[in-house]
Amino acid sequence: MTIKDIKEEAKIEMAGNRLILIVGFVVTLVFWTTVTQILLSIFKQFVNGGEIYQYVSLLIVALFLFLLGDFLRSSYYWFGLDFLKGKKIEIKDAFQALKKENIKSLLSLITLRAIVVFLWSLLFVIPGIWKTYLYSQAPNYLKEDAKLTSMEALKKSEEQMKGHIFNYMILQLTFLPWYALPGGFLAYYLWANKYELKVALEVGGEAMEVALGITLLIFFFIGVIILLFSLYVEPYKMISKQIFYKEIKKNTQKRGE
Repeated sequence: MTIKDIKEEAKIEMAGNRLILIVGFVVTLVFWTTVTQILLSIFKQFVNGGEIYQYVSLLIVALFLFLLGDFLRSSYYWFGLDFLKGKKIEIKDAFQALKKENIKSLLSLITLRAIVVFLWSLLFVIPGIWKTYLYSQAPNYLKEDAKLTSMEALKKSEEQMKGHIFNYMILQLTFLPWYALPGGFLAYYLWANKYELKVALEVGGEAMEVALGITLLIFFFIGVIILLFSLYVEPYKMISKQIFYKEIKKNTQKRGE
């Protein structure tokens, strides 16, 4: 199945069901954003002490948010996998990775994967990226077989992704233009007005306030556009990637027969 076929099948699968997939994405995004704002507010108000203590505290907050983001991402992709299997899904299923029975195994998987990718990245960046792609399907294997250990899930993903990494990368890149367009507009604005912005900053006062105000307004509108695009792109990308997973898993099973 080509990438074009995968994306066409994703559109067919989503027809008439796009709303629940969008809501699933939104609720996980809002949840992560809310937790982030709460933790950062607590950090700003209550962290006292030396500079080292503040850096350590901020690092702990950042690691927690990274783990939470990975949990929510896996949870949303599991949500999509259930959808493709024809199961009746509810919004609460977008948080299934946070269920008590899933937390320990997924935490173990995320931690082990991060350590392995980090160690490979020490060799140079590219080996780490390569391993990231090889292990990309491990959460799906854990979802489908809760008895798997973290290492077994990683090995299954590695076996499945061999020979498919390039296509998987291309699939991801096909969604990039949606975000590149508004990002390109912002870059063009900054480049086209770099002299005026520089002068405004040097002059200061009202000129600087106007320049910064316009720039912040542009940033705001670009952010809104990216958010609106994501409501269409992210569910579409998720379903496409899960169809990709099902296809290469099917191919791997055929090779093993």
